[in-house]
Amino acid sequence: MARKKKLIIGDIVQAYFLSSPERCTVVKVIDKNSYKLRMKCGTFLPGVKWKKDMDKKSPWYIDAYLGHHEVVKSNEDQNTSPDTTDLSKLKKAINIQKNFVKGKIDK
Repeated sequence: MARKKKLIIGDIVQAYFLSSPERCTVVKVIDKNSYKLRMKCGTFLPGVKWKKDMDKKSPWYIDAYLGHHEVVKSNEDQNTSPDTTDLSKLKKAINIQKNFVKGKIDK
């Protein structure tokens, strides 16, 4: 298991956290030598570096590159969902908002 020069999002690495090995996935590339990793249990490890580049006080480091997991990109818009609001309710809400902006407030 060799060291890969540059890791990208979705790469799977073996990282040591408090001297126990764990399979982790690269979630974010922070800078040239440090990465944010996610462990299988869901814990995030910030600022993880290769063993050769790690700080003396750091409790975690990357030991080996294991492979790549393809990150699936969604075609759906995450901000909208179908059938969230009835069209008549939406028009009514827009009219109420227009009246409020104009200063016509009904109690």
